[in-house]
Amino acid sequence: MLKQRVITAIVLASVFAGTILFADHKWVVVLIALVMFAACYEFLALTLKPDSWPAITGALVYAVLFWAFDEWTDPQIIYYLSLVGVFAWILIFGFQMIYQFSGKWSLQVRLFQLILALSLLWICGQGLVFIHQHFQQGGWIMLYLLTLVWVADIGAYFSGRKFGKHKLAPGISPGKTWEGVAGGAILNVFWMLIVFQIVHGWGMALWQFILIGLATSMVSVIGDLYESVLKREAAVKDSGKLLPGHGGVLDRIDSIIAATPIFVAGFYGAGVI
Repeated sequence: MLKQRVITAIVLASVFAGTILFADHKWVVVLIALVMFAACYEFLALTLKPDSWPAITGALVYAVLFWAFDEWTDPQIIYYLSLVGVFAWILIFGFQMIYQFSGKWSLQVRLFQLILALSLLWICGQGLVFIHQHFQQGGWIMLYLLTLVWVADIGAYFSGRKFGKHKLAPGISPGKTWEGVAGGAILNVFWMLIVFQIVHGWGMALWQFILIGLATSMVSVIGDLYESVLKREAAVKDSGKLLPGHGGVLDRIDSIIAATPIFVAGFYGAGVI
């Protein structure tokens, strides 16, 4: 299982890094649209649970609309959408702190969760496209965002196993601890300092660079917990089976969905060009 997981991770990282850094922008949009198709399909499966073909059709329409409207979005709109996303994730975190398992969500609640999830996914997708197209070193900045999430996950995994005692959200994900979150944040600080020296902070002061990176790292945890809530209510372990050793697409991008809005808002607000 571990070998399969590592192989899948290497392949995915290579495809995404290669596309982000070296492919034309239109192919980056296509790649993001494909990921959003798979994520939409899995959100449908976790909430409304339709038959396969209606779910595929709905996910396809969602992805095509994202692809079609890509060039129609003004940068300032993206900034405000990102702020909406940040506010939404703060509210979701508050909900997570009082969440109690039900297993009996009504159709109305499941529909609301689907609309919320797809809205947050759309904000994330638009934010990623914005990063790649708007900033002068968009490919590298986008890759940096992804590494913030990956490093946070790695740091949380090892520090949680070694020092984890205080549960972060025992009713949602018993394996996550505050020590793990702290370990991920600390490892990310070292990573941020390395990147800052290489890229000179993309014109930002060190305190801005660290603050945006830490906020991104911390909020990414909320995205992971949110998907865990949906999976618990749907009584499934993974969001899907598309990625060998990892589960579904959402199991790999849940943290990125939450991290992207605050990262975009931070970079845009800091005046990075």
